[in-house]
Amino acid sequence: MYHPPSKRVRFWRRFTVVSVMAIAVVFGVAVLTAMTLGYGFSKKDGRIEQGGLLQMSSTPTGAAITVNGTPFGAQTPTKLVSQPGNYALTMKRRGYQTWQKTVPIQAGNITWVAYPRLIPEKIEAEHTLSYPATTTSALPSASAKRYAVLMAADKPTVSIATLDSDEPTAKEYTLPAEIYTAPTTEALGSSFEIESWTGDEKKLLLKHTYGMDSKVEWIVFNVDAPAESININRSLGIDGSVTVPEFTRSDGMELYAIVDGSVRVLDLNDQTLSHPLVDHAVDYRLYGDEFVLYVKEPVDNLQEVGYVRKDYKQPRAVKKVTAGAVSAQFDVAKYYDKYYFLISHAHEAELLSSASLPDDTTSKLTLKHAQTLTLDNDVIDANLTDNGQFATIQDGTSFSTFNLEIMKLTKSELVHGSSAVPQKLKYLDGYLLWGSNDGKLRTYEFDGENQHDIMPLLPTLGATLSPSGKYLYGFAQVDDKTIALTRVQLLDIKTD
Repeated sequence: MYHPPSKRVRFWRRFTVVSVMAIAVVFGVAVLTAMTLGYGFSKKDGRIEQGGLLQMSSTPTGAAITVNGTPFGAQTPTKLVSQPGNYALTMKRRGYQTWQKTVPIQAGNITWVAYPRLIPEKIEAEHTLSYPATTTSALPSASAKRYAVLMAADKPTVSIATLDSDEPTAKEYTLPAEIYTAPTTEALGSSFEIESWTGDEKKLLLKHTYGMDSKVEWIVFNVDAPAESININRSLGIDGSVTVPEFTRSDGMELYAIVDGSVRVLDLNDQTLSHPLVDHAVDYRLYGDEFVLYVKEPVDNLQEVGYVRKDYKQPRAVKKVTAGAVSAQFDVAKYYDKYYFLISHAHEAELLSSASLPDDTTSKLTLKHAQTLTLDNDVIDANLTDNGQFATIQDGTSFSTFNLEIMKLTKSELVHGSSAVPQKLKYLDGYLLWGSNDGKLRTYEFDGENQHDIMPLLPTLGATLSPSGKYLYGFAQVDDKTIALTRVQLLDIKTD
């Protein structure tokens, strides 16, 4: 005779089923979470270890990848989850040279290798716009949509080349004579130089040197309306020394500059000079929300670096370093949740970190040592990239970079051949630098790897990637009377 289970038995059965299901769900979630965090079984060690994630991409995309000599089975962009260690990567795309580098995978971390810019196998330089060999100054805008070209040092006529289409075009603009001061006689001479663009890319800052005493005046050249250009020295009644002017507003109507040794704000709308923000300054940079990063003149063989803002009553000193033959340099950037301070002097630079950048002069600033970068000669350039990932110093014949993402320090010698040294490398993007080697543009990745000679180059006239990254532009000598805006195509390469 059948007897149904008692309530107690039914309860324990249900309890057991629910418990097993709950344990299974928790176990499944734990396994998935562990996999997401990079945990896996190591066949080598026979235990569970936390791995890391490698995110890979390239420009152009679609490159085949090998990892430690084995085809990965996927093209860029893609990712790899694996155990910690160093991995030899190669990227290869038809029509392009092979890119290769050994990169680390770190436990619980993401390593980004999305920066490789592949170089074509066949590099053909193409002349576009022609200019006279008397051209002495040229500068691309921040977006690389426009390239300003001064065709003769003694004549303020600027050609503006547009680079945001496949066929560059150019238009000339001349600064009216009444805007600048002419020397009393032609024999005394007069020369112009392009210094910078405004943020809206409608105006240029020109440096004009003239007369027997080589006086300097600064001019905001409105290329769209030349008659509305402004002579800064005249407008503000400045008769003394003005150095290192830098735009703070995109319309070019406000600048910072060192005026007779003091950093001041130059307001062209109100035609006023601010009070001195910091005295005895030899250099400064702008950072973030109008922070002025300054370097002072040596006092008792020490140079002070610090920062200040317009609303500060006094500057905030960060550190004093020993003065040398080359002035100290100071830069600041933010990387994830930390601020980094790079301070160079003599042959080295110290990288310091802080959890905050106090927006006043009284809050405590706690600095921790992160890294020391050292070169064989005096540091002539020290900077943190805009994204904060790289601290780079240069001495004219070599450079050293500290990568904050993987905490790795590298040092590389410049390959310059017959090209002049010392030379200062410049960034084409956040990861690729360029210099000159035997009269050719040479690229270096931030760590000195994957170097390439690209095309003939007149280095004093600069270089830039086009806005789309399709072309790399520079200037090359054509003959004794002519130079040309020259380019190499990097994207949309046709292959047979």
